[in-house]
Amino acid sequence: MGVLKKKEERTETVTIRIASSVKAEIDQLRERAEATGFDLNATMSESLTRLVRQVREELDGIAAAPNPRGNRARAHQVNGLTRAAGELSQASSSGGNSE
Repeated sequence: MGVLKKKEERTETVTIRIASSVKAEIDQLRERAEATGFDLNATMSESLTRLVRQVREELDGIAAAPNPRGNRARAHQVNGLTRAAGELSQASSSGGNSE
């Protein structure tokens, strides 16, 4: 068994906008996790990494699927993402933007 460990990839900060209630819940969960010896940041980072891979695979599938007119297929909404002005953005469940 080796004793050498691989270098971990350098990390960076990402800023995203979420509902205030979700932010408050994350803060509470972070406190609870730390109090019991867990690292919520590491857990969320790992989950986000899996999400990014899943979204990339879905978008790659959309881009690769031809439609009946011979063009690339362009779904209006896929797995919670909705197309707006040629880009994909998070679909709103309330029907409006609360920003």
